[in-house]
Amino acid sequence: MSRQFINRIRANSLAGKFSMVIGTATLVLGVCFVILFQIFAFSPLREQWIDDRVSHVQLVESLWTANPEIIHTGLDDTLLQQANIYATTENEYVLVQQFGLQEISSTKGILYRLKSAFEKKFDDENISTYTEKSAGRNDTFWVIFPSGTEDDNDLAVRIFVSLRDLGTLNWVLIAIVVSVVATAITALYGMNRISRPLTQLAYATQSFRGVSGYDPLPETGSDEVVLLAKSFNEMADEISALISNRTTITAGLSHDLRTPLTRMRLALELLPDDTDPSLLRAFEENLQRMNSLITDAALFAKGERERPRKIDLQKLVESIVHSINNSISVDWFGTPPANIHTAPNALDRCITNLVQNAIQYGTNVRVQVRVTEVNVEVHVLDDGPGIPKADRQRILQPFVRLDKSRNLETGGSGLGLAIVNQLCLIHNWTLEIGSSPTGGTDVSVTIPTKISPEILSGTPDLAIQERLADVK
Repeated sequence: MSRQFINRIRANSLAGKFSMVIGTATLVLGVCFVILFQIFAFSPLREQWIDDRVSHVQLVESLWTANPEIIHTGLDDTLLQQANIYATTENEYVLVQQFGLQEISSTKGILYRLKSAFEKKFDDENISTYTEKSAGRNDTFWVIFPSGTEDDNDLAVRIFVSLRDLGTLNWVLIAIVVSVVATAITALYGMNRISRPLTQLAYATQSFRGVSGYDPLPETGSDEVVLLAKSFNEMADEISALISNRTTITAGLSHDLRTPLTRMRLALELLPDDTDPSLLRAFEENLQRMNSLITDAALFAKGERERPRKIDLQKLVESIVHSINNSISVDWFGTPPANIHTAPNALDRCITNLVQNAIQYGTNVRVQVRVTEVNVEVHVLDDGPGIPKADRQRILQPFVRLDKSRNLETGGSGLGLAIVNQLCLIHNWTLEIGSSPTGGTDVSVTIPTKISPEILSGTPDLAIQERLADVK
């Protein structure tokens, strides 16, 4: 069984649950078959086999009682051929010493059943029963009938307990077990055929970001699977086209809007020196806000993945924070990694937006970086009013602000966290919003420190592509 198949059979996956159901049903079915076989086939035939041996021995004992010499006149060979029985006359003590006989001590098994059957049948004849151990054999059963006198030899009947007559039933039992196992394997194969396209769809959905790097699902298999793959591919193409059109339109609008803004800024520069300074400052602030809004909208619409590069994380984070406000402290928990591979421009934009938001809504802003073996967590904390839990997902949407007045003095454009969230999704980072110890907001970005060479070369979502390759 391949590693990919084993990886797909997880406890909470469709394949895992289906395998659990099939495995349980197969186990129950197999146990039921074995029990029914034991009750209605094997046990009756075994009892019949024992009754036949008792009847044969009873016949031999009757003939010996009537004529002791018959044991030596050919009855031997006949019984050996018909019932796998050997009869002789000898003193019991001599037989015990010669063949290494010992009494049957077990309370279960075929020898015990033979012993019980003979003792029940010949309960008034004081018979002795043995098994042969001298040659390392435990498939022989001896029953000795006493002669009644010290001078005469006893009648000893040796039964070979090979159960060869039950061989056919053994093969039937094996066939039942093989059939049950074959049914389970076939069911698992069918389950794999059904779950494989669903697994492909799940991984393809994870890898799809509406940007470059998406591989369409193969439109093969059953009609339902083909329809599902075709519908998903068409949906992905439509979403990609919409995002591409949005990016193009936003880029065009950004360019067209910047032109009159530039003219307005130039006009402000050409105003007479005696113009009211407060009026000039108000116009400049409005132009700056409009320019920032256009820049943020263009960045949000672009939504492209940046190729990771080797950077000095401590130097990058501290330079970003101090370029915004040199008084903000950056506290490190754990040894800062000398070099990690990540997207520096995307990280710059994320930290910048988070710090600017914290400054806008709070007074005491801190940055904490927690380093572990597998990732780096960048926390931006403030002492502002905080974000209610009910709004923490909604605030990540574009143009959403908790201040419904849309006053630029009390809030930004509503794109800051949306841009951070989009960059985190594109680069497989994790964005979390919580509460700081002072009652404000704690926004963190978690960045993995271990990246495979393929991702470093620019291949998007390699882990997901590897999982897709496993199910193809």
